Amino acid sequence: MYDTLEPHLTAMRLTPYLAAEKGHRKNAIRLYQWNIELSGAVYQALHVVEVVLRNAIDEQLCRWNATQINSRTGSPLRSEWLLDPAPLLTRLVRAKELDVSRRRAEQAVRQQKRPVAHADLLAQLSFGTWRFLLPDKDAGRKLLWEEATKDAFPYLERSPAELVKSIDGIYRLRNRVAHLEPLLNKGNVRKQFENMRTVLREIDPDVEKWFVSIQKVTTELRNSPR
Repeated sequence: MYDTLEPHLTAMRLTPYLAAEKGHRKNAIRLYQWNIELSGAVYQALHVVEVVLRNAIDEQLCRWNATQINSRTGSPLRSEWLLDPAPLLTRLVRAKELDVSRRRAEQAVRQQKRPVAHADLLAQLSFGTWRFLLPDKDAGRKLLWEEATKDAFPYLERSPAELVKSIDGIYRLRNRVAHLEPLLNKGNVRKQFENMRTVLREIDPDVEKWFVSIQKVTTELRNSPR
């Protein structure tokens, strides 16, 4: 099986698995197959976390944006911040990313022959958008945290820095899964799974309970061949 798969998967892709199994080729293939199953389970978990995190932050940004004033007209901005963003949000999310999300959203709704809505743009933003809206040394992110984004985590009982560290860990794991990289560091996968639980609990404990009831990460970790 190794000889059959190697030309299609490439020796470089199989190298980490072969190294982990000390050159045993049959075990390397078995480990590769397990990594696929674990990656699927992690992706499922990330799906829940990303959607819940995105919507929690978006709700607060919509409320905050509606309190901001258009400097040209003197009127309040729209609550749909992706359609009418305050200057601070344009800077933090970056105009380029907003433009990319608009192009993708326009393509997604083209056949429906309707204008792009806030929800369409929201669906096109990356996980990194939410990670990098959270507070750090940037004065704008600190201000946004105090006036808006902290309310996305009503059950937060730790420091903002600890929250950001957890979400950054999830973000990095998400990137590994997205790029089909090995998840052979089971300790890190367990750690990020616990981070997922904690972040969801800080948004809504009931959602965290549901998440635990449907996730498959712990099952796949127990099924590890090594």
